[in-house]
Amino acid sequence: MNWFKTNPFLAGLAVITLAVAGVLGYLISQSLAAYSVSSESYTAAVAKLHTLQNKVPFPNEANLKALKSGLDTYSDRISAFQAQLAKMKVPLDEKITPQQFQDGLRAAVNDIRAKAEANGVGLPANFYFGFDQYQSQVPSEHAAPALFRQFRVIQSIVARLVDFKVASVDSVVRPPLPEEAATQPAGQKKSDAQDPVLKRFPFDISFTAEQGKFRVAFNSLLGSDQFLIVRSVGIQNSNPLAPSKNAGGGGAQPASTPFSSATDGSAGGADKKSLPVIFGRELVKVTLHLDMLDFAEPAAPKK
Repeated sequence: MNWFKTNPFLAGLAVITLAVAGVLGYLISQSLAAYSVSSESYTAAVAKLHTLQNKVPFPNEANLKALKSGLDTYSDRISAFQAQLAKMKVPLDEKITPQQFQDGLRAAVNDIRAKAEANGVGLPANFYFGFDQYQSQVPSEHAAPALFRQFRVIQSIVARLVDFKVASVDSVVRPPLPEEAATQPAGQKKSDAQDPVLKRFPFDISFTAEQGKFRVAFNSLLGSDQFLIVRSVGIQNSNPLAPSKNAGGGGAQPASTPFSSATDGSAGGADKKSLPVIFGRELVKVTLHLDMLDFAEPAAPKK
Protein backbone atom coordinates (compact mmCIF):
# COMPACT_ATOMS: atom_id res chain seq x y z
CA MET A 1 0.00 0.00 0.00
CA ASN A 2 2.85 2.40 0.81
CA TRP A 3 4.35 1.82 -2.65
CA PHE A 4 1.11 2.80 -4.37
CA LYS A 5 0.95 5.96 -2.25
CA THR A 6 4.52 6.90 -2.85
CA ASN A 7 4.43 6.03 -6.60
CA PRO A 8 0.98 7.02 -7.85
CA PHE A 9 2.08 7.43 -11.46
CA LEU A 10 3.61 3.98 -11.68
CA ALA A 11 0.65 2.46 -9.92
CA GLY A 12 -1.80 4.02 -12.40
CA LEU A 13 0.34 2.94 -15.29
CA ALA A 14 0.36 -0.63 -13.97
CA VAL A 15 -3.42 -0.67 -13.62
CA ILE A 16 -3.91 0.68 -17.15
CA THR A 17 -1.41 -1.86 -18.51
CA LEU A 18 -3.28 -4.73 -16.83
CA ALA A 19 -6.61 -3.46 -18.19
CA VAL A 20 -5.23 -3.15 -21.72
CA ALA A 21 -3.69 -6.61 -21.46
CA GLY A 22 -7.08 -8.05 -20.41
CA VAL A 23 -8.84 -6.37 -23.28
CA LEU A 24 -6.18 -7.58 -25.73
CA GLY A 25 -6.44 -11.10 -24.36
CA TYR A 26 -10.22 -11.05 -24.83
CA LEU A 27 -9.92 -9.71 -28.36
CA ILE A 28 -7.29 -12.29 -29.20
CA SER A 29 -9.49 -15.13 -27.89
CA GLN A 30 -12.44 -13.84 -29.93
CA SER A 31 -10.27 -13.57 -33.02
CA LEU A 32 -9.03 -17.10 -32.54
CA ALA A 33 -12.60 -18.37 -32.20
CA ALA A 34 -13.67 -16.47 -35.33
CA TYR A 35 -10.64 -17.78 -37.18
CA SER A 36 -11.48 -21.34 -36.14
CA VAL A 37 -15.04 -20.97 -37.42
CA SER A 38 -13.86 -19.38 -40.66
CA SER A 39 -11.25 -22.08 -41.11
CA GLU A 40 -13.83 -24.84 -40.65
CA SER A 41 -16.21 -23.12 -43.08
CA TYR A 42 -13.43 -22.76 -45.59
CA THR A 43 -12.44 -26.41 -45.22
CA ALA A 44 -16.07 -27.50 -45.69
CA ALA A 45 -16.43 -25.24 -48.74
CA VAL A 46 -13.26 -26.64 -50.28
CA ALA A 47 -14.43 -30.20 -49.64
CA LYS A 48 -17.83 -29.40 -51.23
CA LEU A 49 -16.09 -27.84 -54.22
CA HIS A 50 -13.92 -30.92 -54.68
CA THR A 51 -17.02 -33.11 -54.43
CA LEU A 52 -18.79 -31.07 -57.09
CA GLN A 53 -15.72 -31.06 -59.31
CA ASN A 54 -15.51 -34.83 -59.11
CA LYS A 55 -19.18 -35.33 -60.00
CA VAL A 56 -20.12 -36.54 -63.47
CA PRO A 57 -21.48 -34.44 -65.00
CA PHE A 58 -20.17 -31.36 -63.32
CA PRO A 59 -23.11 -29.13 -62.29
CA ASN A 60 -22.49 -26.22 -64.59
CA GLU A 61 -24.93 -24.46 -66.90
CA ALA A 62 -24.03 -26.50 -69.98
CA ASN A 63 -24.44 -29.82 -68.19
CA LEU A 64 -27.71 -28.66 -66.62
CA LYS A 65 -29.12 -27.92 -70.08
CA ALA A 66 -27.94 -31.32 -71.32
CA LEU A 67 -29.59 -33.03 -68.33
CA LYS A 68 -32.90 -31.25 -68.93
CA SER A 69 -32.76 -32.18 -72.60
CA GLY A 70 -32.14 -35.83 -71.68
CA LEU A 71 -35.07 -35.82 -69.25
CA ASP A 72 -37.35 -34.35 -71.91
CA THR A 73 -36.29 -37.03 -74.39
CA TYR A 74 -36.86 -39.76 -71.80
CA SER A 75 -40.30 -38.34 -70.96
CA ASP A 76 -41.25 -38.24 -74.67
CA ARG A 77 -40.19 -41.86 -75.14
CA ILE A 78 -42.15 -42.98 -72.09
CA SER A 79 -45.24 -41.17 -73.38
CA ALA A 80 -44.82 -42.77 -76.82
CA PHE A 81 -44.46 -46.21 -75.24
CA GLN A 82 -47.58 -45.68 -73.12
CA ALA A 83 -49.48 -44.53 -76.19
CA GLN A 84 -48.39 -47.70 -78.01
CA LEU A 85 -49.55 -49.86 -75.09
CA ALA A 86 -52.86 -48.02 -75.00
CA LYS A 87 -53.50 -49.24 -78.56
CA MET A 88 -53.07 -52.86 -77.42
CA LYS A 89 -56.33 -52.99 -75.52
CA VAL A 90 -60.04 -52.86 -76.19
CA PRO A 91 -61.10 -49.27 -75.51
CA LEU A 92 -63.40 -48.50 -72.61
CA ASP A 93 -66.66 -46.98 -73.82
CA GLU A 94 -67.92 -44.81 -70.97
CA LYS A 95 -71.25 -44.28 -72.78
CA ILE A 96 -72.35 -47.93 -72.44
CA THR A 97 -75.48 -48.11 -70.30
CA PRO A 98 -76.45 -51.10 -68.13
CA GLN A 99 -79.31 -51.93 -70.50
CA GLN A 100 -77.04 -51.81 -73.56
CA PHE A 101 -74.62 -54.18 -71.85
CA GLN A 102 -77.36 -56.66 -70.98
CA ASP A 103 -78.94 -56.49 -74.45
CA GLY A 104 -75.57 -57.00 -76.14
CA LEU A 105 -74.76 -59.90 -73.85
CA ARG A 106 -78.09 -61.60 -74.53
CA ALA A 107 -77.72 -61.18 -78.29
CA ALA A 108 -74.16 -62.57 -78.21
CA VAL A 109 -75.34 -65.63 -76.24
CA ASN A 110 -77.98 -66.37 -78.89
CA ASP A 111 -75.45 -65.92 -81.70
CA ILE A 112 -72.81 -68.16 -80.13
CA ARG A 113 -75.35 -70.90 -79.43
CA ALA A 114 -76.47 -70.89 -83.07
CA LYS A 115 -72.87 -70.91 -84.34
CA ALA A 116 -71.85 -73.67 -81.90
CA GLU A 117 -74.75 -75.85 -83.00
CA ALA A 118 -73.87 -75.31 -86.66
CA ASN A 119 -70.20 -76.23 -86.03
CA GLY A 120 -70.93 -79.18 -83.76
CA VAL A 121 -69.38 -77.51 -80.70
CA GLY A 122 -70.81 -78.30 -77.29
CA LEU A 123 -71.76 -75.56 -74.84
CA PRO A 124 -72.95 -75.75 -71.22
CA ALA A 125 -76.72 -75.64 -70.78
CA ASN A 126 -76.70 -72.15 -69.25
CA PHE A 127 -73.64 -70.74 -70.96
CA TYR A 128 -73.52 -66.96 -70.54
CA PHE A 129 -69.85 -66.03 -71.13
CA GLY A 130 -69.23 -66.02 -67.36
CA PHE A 131 -71.75 -63.22 -66.75
CA ASP A 132 -74.49 -65.48 -65.40
CA GLN A 133 -75.80 -63.02 -62.82
CA TYR A 134 -76.71 -60.57 -65.56
CA GLN A 135 -79.24 -62.86 -67.19
CA SER A 136 -81.92 -61.40 -64.94
CA GLN A 137 -80.39 -58.20 -63.56
CA VAL A 138 -78.62 -55.19 -64.95
CA PRO A 139 -75.28 -53.97 -63.57
CA SER A 140 -74.73 -50.57 -62.06
CA GLU A 141 -74.04 -47.62 -64.33
CA HIS A 142 -70.53 -47.44 -62.89
CA ALA A 143 -69.77 -51.09 -63.74
CA ALA A 144 -71.44 -51.35 -67.17
CA PRO A 145 -68.57 -49.94 -69.32
CA ALA A 146 -65.90 -52.14 -67.69
CA LEU A 147 -68.15 -55.20 -67.91
CA PHE A 148 -68.87 -54.56 -71.57
CA ARG A 149 -65.15 -54.30 -72.37
CA GLN A 150 -64.34 -57.59 -70.61
CA PHE A 151 -67.33 -59.23 -72.27
CA ARG A 152 -66.04 -58.22 -75.72
CA VAL A 153 -62.64 -59.82 -74.97
CA ILE A 154 -64.16 -63.08 -73.70
CA GLN A 155 -66.67 -63.18 -76.56
CA SER A 156 -63.85 -62.86 -79.10
CA ILE A 157 -61.94 -65.81 -77.61
CA VAL A 158 -65.01 -68.05 -77.37
CA ALA A 159 -66.05 -67.18 -80.94
CA ARG A 160 -62.63 -68.24 -82.20
CA LEU A 161 -62.85 -71.53 -80.32
CA VAL A 162 -66.19 -72.21 -81.98
CA ASP A 163 -64.78 -71.25 -85.39
CA PHE A 164 -61.92 -73.73 -84.85
CA LYS A 165 -64.58 -76.38 -84.15
CA VAL A 166 -63.25 -77.56 -80.82
CA ALA A 167 -65.22 -80.39 -79.23
CA SER A 168 -66.76 -78.16 -76.56
CA VAL A 169 -66.42 -74.93 -74.66
CA ASP A 170 -66.82 -76.09 -71.08
CA SER A 171 -66.80 -72.98 -68.88
CA VAL A 172 -65.82 -69.36 -68.42
CA VAL A 173 -65.01 -68.30 -64.88
CA ARG A 174 -64.20 -64.73 -63.94
CA PRO A 175 -63.92 -63.00 -60.56
CA PRO A 176 -65.96 -59.80 -60.15
CA LEU A 177 -64.40 -56.64 -61.50
CA PRO A 178 -63.51 -53.89 -58.99
CA GLU A 179 -66.30 -51.78 -60.53
CA GLU A 180 -68.81 -54.51 -59.65
CA ALA A 181 -67.70 -54.67 -56.01
CA ALA A 182 -67.67 -50.90 -55.40
CA THR A 183 -70.32 -48.81 -57.05
CA GLN A 184 -69.90 -45.10 -57.59
CA PRO A 185 -72.87 -42.84 -56.73
CA ALA A 186 -74.31 -40.88 -59.61
CA GLY A 187 -72.80 -37.44 -60.04
CA GLN A 188 -69.71 -38.21 -57.96
CA LYS A 189 -66.50 -36.93 -59.45
CA LYS A 190 -63.55 -39.24 -59.99
CA SER A 191 -60.73 -39.08 -57.50
CA ASP A 192 -57.74 -36.94 -58.38
CA ALA A 193 -55.44 -39.79 -57.36
CA GLN A 194 -53.47 -41.12 -60.29
CA ASP A 195 -54.54 -44.54 -61.56
CA PRO A 196 -51.95 -47.32 -61.44
CA VAL A 197 -49.93 -47.82 -64.60
CA LEU A 198 -51.17 -51.41 -64.99
CA LYS A 199 -54.37 -53.20 -63.95
CA ARG A 200 -54.99 -56.96 -64.21
CA PHE A 201 -58.38 -58.57 -64.76
CA PRO A 202 -58.08 -62.39 -64.62
CA PHE A 203 -60.48 -64.95 -66.06
CA ASP A 204 -60.38 -68.67 -66.95
CA ILE A 205 -61.64 -70.43 -70.08
CA SER A 206 -61.94 -74.22 -70.27
CA PHE A 207 -62.53 -76.17 -73.47
CA THR A 208 -62.06 -79.65 -74.92
CA ALA A 209 -60.42 -80.14 -78.30
CA GLU A 210 -58.22 -82.34 -80.42
CA GLN A 211 -54.54 -81.71 -79.82
CA GLY A 212 -54.01 -80.01 -83.17
CA LYS A 213 -56.95 -77.67 -82.70
CA PHE A 214 -55.77 -76.84 -79.20
CA ARG A 215 -52.42 -75.67 -80.59
CA VAL A 216 -54.16 -73.54 -83.21
CA ALA A 217 -56.49 -72.03 -80.60
CA PHE A 218 -53.62 -71.30 -78.23
CA ASN A 219 -51.53 -69.60 -80.92
CA SER A 220 -54.53 -67.50 -81.95
CA LEU A 221 -54.26 -65.60 -78.67
CA LEU A 222 -51.35 -63.73 -80.23
CA GLY A 223 -53.78 -62.12 -82.66
CA SER A 224 -56.10 -60.80 -79.97
CA ASP A 225 -57.00 -57.11 -79.98
CA GLN A 226 -56.49 -57.15 -76.22
CA PHE A 227 -53.11 -57.56 -74.52
CA LEU A 228 -53.42 -60.93 -72.73
CA ILE A 229 -51.04 -62.71 -70.39
CA VAL A 230 -51.21 -66.50 -70.11
CA ARG A 231 -50.65 -67.08 -66.40
CA SER A 232 -50.85 -70.85 -66.66
CA VAL A 233 -52.26 -73.66 -68.82
CA GLY A 234 -53.83 -76.82 -67.45
CA ILE A 235 -54.06 -79.80 -69.82
CA GLN A 236 -55.76 -83.11 -69.07
CA ASN A 237 -55.85 -86.00 -71.52
CA SER A 238 -59.23 -87.57 -72.19
CA ASN A 239 -57.62 -91.00 -71.89
CA PRO A 240 -55.32 -90.90 -68.84
CA LEU A 241 -54.56 -94.62 -69.05
CA ALA A 242 -51.71 -95.91 -71.20
CA PRO A 243 -52.70 -98.26 -74.07
CA SER A 244 -52.57 -101.94 -73.32
CA LYS A 245 -49.34 -103.70 -74.27
CA ASN A 246 -51.36 -106.75 -75.25
CA ALA A 247 -52.86 -105.69 -78.57
CA GLY A 248 -54.86 -108.90 -78.83
CA GLY A 249 -56.07 -108.94 -75.25
CA GLY A 250 -59.56 -108.26 -74.10
CA GLY A 251 -60.93 -105.07 -72.70
CA ALA A 252 -61.45 -101.66 -74.18
CA GLN A 253 -58.82 -100.63 -76.68
CA PRO A 254 -57.98 -97.22 -78.12
CA ALA A 255 -59.42 -96.34 -81.48
CA SER A 256 -57.46 -98.18 -84.13
CA THR A 257 -56.83 -98.20 -87.84
CA PRO A 258 -56.13 -101.48 -89.66
CA PHE A 259 -52.61 -101.86 -90.99
CA SER A 260 -51.17 -104.80 -92.97
CA SER A 261 -48.72 -106.82 -90.94
CA ALA A 262 -45.46 -108.06 -92.41
CA THR A 263 -45.66 -111.34 -94.31
CA ASP A 264 -44.06 -114.29 -92.60
CA GLY A 265 -42.42 -116.28 -95.44
CA SER A 266 -42.21 -119.48 -93.42
CA ALA A 267 -45.93 -119.47 -92.78
CA GLY A 268 -46.70 -119.07 -96.43
CA GLY A 269 -49.34 -116.45 -95.82
CA ALA A 270 -50.08 -112.98 -94.39
CA ASP A 271 -52.05 -112.55 -91.21
CA LYS A 272 -53.69 -109.13 -91.05
CA LYS A 273 -53.90 -107.58 -87.60
CA SER A 274 -55.38 -104.34 -86.38
CA LEU A 275 -52.65 -102.34 -84.72
CA PRO A 276 -53.88 -99.71 -82.22
CA VAL A 277 -53.13 -96.10 -82.97
CA ILE A 278 -51.59 -94.86 -79.73
CA PHE A 279 -51.19 -91.12 -80.37
CA GLY A 280 -53.36 -88.47 -81.97
CA ARG A 281 -56.87 -89.75 -81.23
CA GLU A 282 -57.24 -88.44 -77.67
CA LEU A 283 -58.91 -85.19 -76.78
CA VAL A 284 -57.42 -82.77 -74.30
CA LYS A 285 -59.32 -80.69 -71.78
CA VAL A 286 -57.60 -77.33 -71.51
CA THR A 287 -57.97 -74.60 -68.89
CA LEU A 288 -56.41 -71.26 -69.76
CA HIS A 289 -55.76 -68.89 -66.86
CA LEU A 290 -55.57 -65.49 -68.53
CA ASP A 291 -54.93 -61.93 -67.43
CA MET A 292 -56.52 -59.08 -69.33
CA LEU A 293 -54.23 -56.06 -68.95
CA ASP A 294 -55.37 -52.45 -68.84
CA PHE A 295 -52.65 -49.85 -69.35
CA ALA A 296 -53.07 -46.35 -67.97
CA GLU A 297 -53.44 -43.57 -70.51
CA PRO A 298 -50.26 -41.51 -71.00
CA ALA A 299 -50.14 -38.43 -68.78
CA ALA A 300 -50.41 -35.02 -70.40
CA PRO A 301 -46.97 -33.43 -70.89
CA LYS A 302 -46.02 -30.86 -68.29
CA LYS A 303 -45.66 -27.33 -69.51
